Amino acid sequence: MSDPITCIECGGPLLEERVELGYRYCTRPECQAPHHRGTVVTAIGNNKSADTLIVADPEEIARRGEAGEFARKDTGVGLDYRSGGAVSRSRPTRRPGPAGGHALAPVPSPRWSADQDKVVRLYHDMGLIPSQIVERARRNNPRLGLTERRVVQILSAPPRR
Repeated sequence: MSDPITCIECGGPLLEERVELGYRYCTRPECQAPHHRGTVVTAIGNNKSADTLIVADPEEIARRGEAGEFARKDTGVGLDYRSGGAVSRSRPTRRPGPAGGHALAPVPSPRWSADQDKVVRLYHDMGLIPSQIVERARRNNPRLGLTERRVVQILSAPPRR
């Protein structure tokens, strides 16, 4: 039988299973205290989101950081995004318009009167929803002939100047 392996702290006998696991000290609190490393929790900051928490020893964190695992990820869309170094300030190329005329179609005039526009926006500014606007307009201004569809069209369009 071989000599029993002793604890490096107290000199007492060390259990064989602890030796197999690679420990050189026994399970007494006073022998474990100098060798206790504890859990290391590292917070990795992320842009516009919560931190990522990683439980690992400092050597592993350092190794993963050097490997670039915690580096900023480029989430740009496009094949040549960020290639070429400097930001290009050139004007976009114009596509040819339709053959035989103007590139843009004329903007159609609104299909409602200035009075309809004024009343709808007034009631909307008061906090009324389209169905309430129609109800109140029918009661107070029946000649306008507002429908809920027309009210939504008016509110969806930019205000008249």
